[in-house]
Amino acid sequence: MKAGTGKKSVVLLAILLLLIIISVPFQIKIDDMRGKFRSVEESLYLSSSTLKNISLGYDELLADIYWMRALQYFGSTSPEEQDPELLFHYFDIITDLDPKFVNAYRYGGTFLAEPPPYGLGDTLKGIELFEKGRKHNPNNYRLPLEEGFIYYFYPKDYEKAADLFREASEKPGVSPFRKASMKGMAAAAHAKGGNIELSKKIWEIIYETSPSEGRRNFALRNIEEIDTMAMENRLTEALREYKNTYKKIPDSPEDLVKTGIIERIPEPPVGGEFVIAPEIESIKNTELAERQTEQDLSFLNAKSARYKTRYGEYPRNMEDLRVYIQQETTGDFPAHPLGGEYILDSKTGKVTVQNRKTE
Repeated sequence: MKAGTGKKSVVLLAILLLLIIISVPFQIKIDDMRGKFRSVEESLYLSSSTLKNISLGYDELLADIYWMRALQYFGSTSPEEQDPELLFHYFDIITDLDPKFVNAYRYGGTFLAEPPPYGLGDTLKGIELFEKGRKHNPNNYRLPLEEGFIYYFYPKDYEKAADLFREASEKPGVSPFRKASMKGMAAAAHAKGGNIELSKKIWEIIYETSPSEGRRNFALRNIEEIDTMAMENRLTEALREYKNTYKKIPDSPEDLVKTGIIERIPEPPVGGEFVIAPEIESIKNTELAERQTEQDLSFLNAKSARYKTRYGEYPRNMEDLRVYIQQETTGDFPAHPLGGEYILDSKTGKVTVQNRKTE
């Protein structure tokens, strides 16, 4: 028994060493063809068919090499410096080499679709990668499920999201509990469209099922933000009741307690405090507003930089940037969460925030 186990270990070790030896010529050949692989961009001049020809039949191993280099490159540069076209093309090559590489579709598609600073904000490219993954992996439930998340949160196409949730629920190997949950999500998306309860449920599923700690932390962050937004909505309803009664906006949220409209100001899960944003007649959380502003500025500055890459100059004004974003993405142009204003320096391409003065 022990001899057999030892022999098996020797065989496995020999296979591992052989794979390592085989991988070295692939990397050398790629590097030699593009001058030591000075950048990921240069490697893309090698087409999928060329790579298949030099792989000697080890397409999946070569896909793994590209996968590791993709992680290294995209993990070492900020989203503002990254090009969605480049990222898509890179993962397109990886999945041409290994069409069953499910995680390449999942991580690549999600990173492409999610807005900065967590992704590159190119929803269409992200969806295209997910579509390719579903075509080559028709029995995998995670791909339609996660593509449904993309449709739900970014283009806000709730009908398409519902169709994808239902498709995921019908894949083989899905547990009865998860099947019922996904069918419920599909029904809710069809009936109600976007709503806080369904959004929270989706992020809870992402938190419970994601293999990535970073992704789980991102999901938890979104759950806390959704709970805080629900508090904002309830407080804003109370503000409107106050205005209807007293014909003015309250000076602070505490006025709602003093007049008995609400019992107390709730404690926001994200921290910060609730304040009145008079220009939009709402009550907002300061921490949530700060996070949203940071995300908006990261998104706008990334788009401004890409505008220059495409046209050779920065946008002349915010309207030029708005039109460019509407043409390039499926998302909405961001509005300042407290009623402030985003402004653009056409010389530097830098977008900053200027709060509007209030009386």
